[in-house]
Amino acid sequence: MHILIFGASGHVGTGLAQQLCSDHRITGIVRSAPAGEVPYAPVVLPEWVERPKSVVERLAEAGLPPVDAVIAAIGGWYVDRPVLERGLTAFDEDYGSYLRGHFSACAASEALASGRMRGGESGGRITHLALNGVASVEPLPGSGAISVFGAAQKMLIEVAAAESTSVDFRELRIMAPIGGDDRNDLTGGVETITLAEVAAAATAVLHSPDRFDVSTEIGADD
Repeated sequence: MHILIFGASGHVGTGLAQQLCSDHRITGIVRSAPAGEVPYAPVVLPEWVERPKSVVERLAEAGLPPVDAVIAAIGGWYVDRPVLERGLTAFDEDYGSYLRGHFSACAASEALASGRMRGGESGGRITHLALNGVASVEPLPGSGAISVFGAAQKMLIEVAAAESTSVDFRELRIMAPIGGDDRNDLTGGVETITLAEVAAAATAVLHSPDRFDVSTEIGADD
């Protein structure tokens, strides 16, 4: 399976690529070239959010095979002042980092699926899996914009799934902190979920999207 990862340079994106690269071909869309060796083939597209169809063009230029599945591991994590105190400028920046990126990733997947169908590839549909977290369903003080845009992302994927005729849009909500990310506050013995567990859940959805609801949750006890 040829898997395209948006957000491949982040902690989760890179970790998933590392987990998946032994069994699948992994291509990562990144804004700048990686400094060292990475577990994916980087495709540098600084303006991919503004021009999502450029993803299709650049993959074709690179002579890469058709994409079978997409993982959108976009956004990060922070704890800061209350969301209203951070101001409109910070809110707009968070929108650009989270929801706007997920919208463009969805648009890129639609373009990739159209290209597969025009090319006559067997099983022209692709699966698009967006990663989300607990903030999308629980208001987290200090991380308010993540909650707001995470909730909006959930609806974006549901609407895209209802409207698309060429992409199986799915969302994987990770309901526990991912191990190895130093930004997480684990005081009080908070349980984490491993990247291997996230990769296993993502692989199951990508291989058989029809077996899963549009939104699927995994937690530390799963």
